[in-house]
Amino acid sequence: MEAFIAASIEALKLSFKLLLIIVPLVAIFEVLRYMPIFRRAGSAVEPLMRGMGLSREAAVPLFTGIFLGIAYGAGIIIRVARENRLSKKELFLIGLFLATCHAVIEDTLIFVAVGGDGWVMLGVRLVLAVAFTGLLARIWRKAKSREKGL
Repeated sequence: MEAFIAASIEALKLSFKLLLIIVPLVAIFEVLRYMPIFRRAGSAVEPLMRGMGLSREAAVPLFTGIFLGIAYGAGIIIRVARENRLSKKELFLIGLFLATCHAVIEDTLIFVAVGGDGWVMLGVRLVLAVAFTGLLARIWRKAKSREKGL
């Protein structure tokens, strides 16, 4: 019984830490989403996005997933997909990127709270996501150019 009580207390402490991290992040993101800073950030990363086969229209769903996670980002991605603003290829590439690199602030802060190295975790995730997405986009471009050549 003592172990159960100790584990329950530690679980409550961790839950409180998670609450202190997640709720402010979601609130801040919702405010920033409607401010000009969001559009400027999209412009700043546009060359990198083009290298990964993504258009400027992919910025909002990509940023949402990167900063708040796949579950929240999925709602934005579904809305954008229904509005037909992104191709199926771009939707797939966003999904691939977010499978590797989602909720970077939230996850990093959570793992730092339990003793992880946030910079290593963040760096590895970003590099892998950009590399995988860019590689697949490049493979698709080459395959498409070969099809045109036939």
